[in-house]
Amino acid sequence: MKSEVYKEKVNTRDELVARIMNSVALIKQERQDDLRRATRTFAKRVEKRIEVDGGIFEHFKLLQFTEIIYITNKCNQ
Repeated sequence: MKSEVYKEKVNTRDELVARIMNSVALIKQERQDDLRRATRTFAKRVEKRIEVDGGIFEHFKLLQFTEIIYITNKCNQ
């Protein structure tokens, strides 16, 4: 997103805000499935945390970490 926003020199605050908003809209459009997956994954983590009364659940934490890396890499492409 940063590289898209600053592709050309930003001259005003309003221009910066407009570019950021456009980038967000583009990400929402192009990465809708990834955003849904991330939301579902977060909800699963919350449920799991509740199940273990706030305890540690390493096996699930590792899975989440892997998914975050995957989603982040896809969004940065």
